[in-house]
Amino acid sequence: MPEEKIRNKLPKEPFTNIALSLSGGGFRATAFHLGMITYLSTGKYFDKSLLERIRILSTASAGTFTGVKYVTTIKNGGTIKDCYKSMYTFMSDCDLVSQSLQYLSDDKNWDKGRQRSLINAFASVYHKEFETETFGLLWKELPQIHLKEISFNATEFNFALPFRFQKSERSRTSLHHEFIGNNKIHIPIDVAKEIRFSDIIAASSCFPFGFEPINFPDDFVHDEAVKLKDKTLLPHSVYDGDKIDYPIGLMDGSIDDNQGVEAVVQAEERMKQYPDELKQFRSDDLKSVDLYIISDASPPKEKGYIRNTTDKIPFVGKWNFDSLRVFGILSALAGTAAIVDAFFVSHKTLVIALSIFGTLELLVALVLLIFSRGVTGLTRKLGVPDFVVKRLLHFDKLKFGTMYNLFVNRRKSAMKLVSDVFIKQMRWFSYERVYGDAQWRPRLIMNAVFELTEEEIVKRKKKYPYLSNELLEPGEKIISAASNSCSMATTLWFTTEELKGDKNKLDTIIACGQFTMCFNLLEYIEKFVKNKECRQDYDSYNEETKKGIDELYRSLLEDWKKFKINPYWMVEEWNK
Repeated sequence: MPEEKIRNKLPKEPFTNIALSLSGGGFRATAFHLGMITYLSTGKYFDKSLLERIRILSTASAGTFTGVKYVTTIKNGGTIKDCYKSMYTFMSDCDLVSQSLQYLSDDKNWDKGRQRSLINAFASVYHKEFETETFGLLWKELPQIHLKEISFNATEFNFALPFRFQKSERSRTSLHHEFIGNNKIHIPIDVAKEIRFSDIIAASSCFPFGFEPINFPDDFVHDEAVKLKDKTLLPHSVYDGDKIDYPIGLMDGSIDDNQGVEAVVQAEERMKQYPDELKQFRSDDLKSVDLYIISDASPPKEKGYIRNTTDKIPFVGKWNFDSLRVFGILSALAGTAAIVDAFFVSHKTLVIALSIFGTLELLVALVLLIFSRGVTGLTRKLGVPDFVVKRLLHFDKLKFGTMYNLFVNRRKSAMKLVSDVFIKQMRWFSYERVYGDAQWRPRLIMNAVFELTEEEIVKRKKKYPYLSNELLEPGEKIISAASNSCSMATTLWFTTEELKGDKNKLDTIIACGQFTMCFNLLEYIEKFVKNKECRQDYDSYNEETKKGIDELYRSLLEDWKKFKINPYWMVEEWNK
């Protein structure tokens, strides 16, 4: 089949079985995804909401807050409204940072085996304030839930691979239909059931620089755990002979895949092997899901690396190590003179003043003369080879302002490499798994937090001029709310100022998740389902399917028009 034909092949049953990824991005992501799933809960396709049609859920980093709370809520028989209320209260009322630092500083909290670390302090507060259930909840027989493939993603340090806390339905062929870990490390299910969701959230969201790794199993042990404490139950080698060294360091799932795409790709493959009794939860089509929504709360494209060229050290920036020697000698002379003068004056106060001044000048002289030895003098004491030391002589001639720029530019470029370039590369590797697959492309919706900012709207008008004017012109109110949402830093808190007012930052980001999801569903229908390039596939749908699509589109359009008038109308209703 030609590639073009495959690219335009619409799913046989659109909107019937859905996959969903929730990205990282701090509480900006948590709130955005909350708004997104609340909107999906209101969009009906025939007799079920779009949220109830989700079969695969994959989360990374802060997206795991939303994913875990939704899963535990419905598994306990609750509703999306219960989930919303719990998450909204947590983000608005819990001073997460203060409580975690207080927990960290209290000695009595650290006498039960867990390492005293910031990530463990946060995990303990998550357990107290956010989620108390254990992973074993997902193995309860009732109630049955619409989610069949669940993956909360972290990254492990032993083999530098994703580490998944995963629950999956049994397939016909896979022996490892349920596992915690990866292709190297498989944690037994009975052990994994004792893991607290609060620790899963911590493992998935402990981002570099902010936190240290959380260690499995040591930092996952708790009072009610029995099998977690028994390391003999854990595997100690992998199938190819590599030894597994415990504890295993786990960190943020976004290090490897900020959108959790790979977990969805693998889950879709497992769904193809579902037995007949699970047939309703898969699509008998090119793919086992009809729609894949990637909810991405990553910030908009950042500026590239900009070198530091200005001297930000006033006056001292023009010095070098020779200058320190000169000033050191002058300080020594001034200090000596002051102390000598103190012996020849009779006024008591003047004697004390001269003595203090002289002593301070001599101390300053000592410090300046020590450092005046330069890079070469200081490094030679550290045992650096003479071959290197001789070449460091050139640095001693540089002005401190120039040396400052050399240091700052290296720090900035290294930080940019780790926090932007590397993460961006990993993101595109993940996206390529689906956007590079012709069978996935007509099933994809990218629901990004920045999509309705002014810059993105201008791009869309040029790229997709055939979209309806309703979508191409979202209006200033939506643009303002979207831009405001993007302005939040990647943090695990909302400041007091950000929570003030009727249109506070939390409400704004939740609203952004709602109206952006509405927009993207409309755009998907216009771009793919009803586009003339897919007309042949659309015409092959039966009348009932066409009617369902039309009714969904009309409902979405009504909501979109309301969002254009008031972007906060839905979050205001939910907050009631």
